[in-house]
Amino acid sequence: MTGPARSNVALLVLAAGAIICGALGFAGLGETASNTLLFMACVLTLLALFIVAIRLPLRGGGSAWLANTSIVLAAIAVVIGANIALYRHDLHFDVSREGRNTPPQQLTDVIAQLRVPLSLTYFYNAGDANAVNVKELVQTAARNHPLFAFRAIDLDKEPGLARDLGVRAYNTAVLQAEDRKVLVENVIDPARIGYAALRVLRKRVETVCFVTGHGETFRPLPSHFHFSHVETLKGHETPGAGDVLEAAPEALDRLQLALNQIGFEMRDLVTATASSIPSDCSVVADVGPRTAFSADEAALLGGYVRGGGRLLLLIDPLSEVNGDFERLLLRPVGLSTEAAIVIDPLNHFRTDADKVAVPDYPPHPITRRLALTVFPQVRPLAVAQPPSGVSTIVLAASSQDSYLRSPRTVAAASDGAATGTRSAQPLAVALEGTWPGGAPDKRFRMVVAGTSKFASNEYFPYVSNGELSLATLRWLAEDDHSPSVAPQTFKLPEIVLTSSQMRDTFIVLEVLLPLSTALFGVAMWWRRR
Repeated sequence: MTGPARSNVALLVLAAGAIICGALGFAGLGETASNTLLFMACVLTLLALFIVAIRLPLRGGGSAWLANTSIVLAAIAVVIGANIALYRHDLHFDVSREGRNTPPQQLTDVIAQLRVPLSLTYFYNAGDANAVNVKELVQTAARNHPLFAFRAIDLDKEPGLARDLGVRAYNTAVLQAEDRKVLVENVIDPARIGYAALRVLRKRVETVCFVTGHGETFRPLPSHFHFSHVETLKGHETPGAGDVLEAAPEALDRLQLALNQIGFEMRDLVTATASSIPSDCSVVADVGPRTAFSADEAALLGGYVRGGGRLLLLIDPLSEVNGDFERLLLRPVGLSTEAAIVIDPLNHFRTDADKVAVPDYPPHPITRRLALTVFPQVRPLAVAQPPSGVSTIVLAASSQDSYLRSPRTVAAASDGAATGTRSAQPLAVALEGTWPGGAPDKRFRMVVAGTSKFASNEYFPYVSNGELSLATLRWLAEDDHSPSVAPQTFKLPEIVLTSSQMRDTFIVLEVLLPLSTALFGVAMWWRRR
């Protein structure tokens, strides 16, 4: 092949290398020392390919003019095809180690699930690196979404527009949907924009009324929470992506913060003094009662669900579930329970067999986004055939190897204190339909679980417990129209494994890998001896 043809091939190789390196550069390489070295290695590799292409002889028939024309036409076709593919499939690649160029899932999920137009105006400080990063991440998340309109405005350049919208501080996000507006100040974490979008998209305010007076752990949200900040977030007054909430492990602060972030309201409900359930209660939740309900209180809650109410019952092994409470709230829909703790030797959290791990779920709106969940010290639920008009589904259950033991004992699961036969135990149940004896047009929803700890501060951040808690309340409130996102847990991320996963990891890394290395070494020695 002639020299011009080889030069064309070299130019094609160089152009391809430039495209690849440019894409890697725009994806985020070069922001750190290690990424800069990787980018330089990419350029040097492509330079080597360029040199090889110049020296590589190409063989083929035909004249040099025909070969050159073919190469040029092929190059033009490749460029046009690549541009069409990029235009129709605008993908975002982030090859930085920390994923710093990828918008948080809370924001991308909201934008992906938009059904109505949403506009966001971000008044930022151009001299603040965190604010500039938020602007770039939102721009990345907003690309090619016709229902999401985003503007980033330097507050110093448009003070009049900011004043008209009520903005008085740097890094303020203004979100508007239809006739609703939400203003969020000091936005240095784009995940907060996702939660603010949920609030502005909500057409009505849902109120969760938490029952109190029986030893429940609910308390109203305090005016101030104490956060400890990781090193990169020190000095920030508002909660950031890596902030850790310091609170009592048995309390519900993390759940309440998650509800508050998506626009739910909460208040307490003293059933001992209430003559009726307030009409503004979208959901009535009783989380971890310790003392028994009186006959009047049980009748109050029974009348509420009979009239089409939404009820969440998170009862613990030590909860007094008997008498009128069980007769009026559980037995009419085919449920019962006993004071015991489920022990699952197969699926459990870390090495604690009384912390049941649930990896699989039936299809249901509550379980749609769930991965692994943990039910610590959970009492079993017995599910009988529901009455006509009531639909019952077991949301979570233990494995077939499970057995029961007394909640009063704190001995190990292998101490032989098992009661009954080994079988799968229902842990959480969702019910809906017409309550027996209720009006046909009054449809109730109810969720019953054998533990309240999965929603507490201690276990809310682990695996999908936070998603389970939030999804349960949203399903009860029929909050199906606004997007669903993972709640912020205010805890540093951890990798949590079940006992079987820990065992398999140990076998692979500590047994099979060293053993295979030794066997290959012996085989190589035997072959070369």
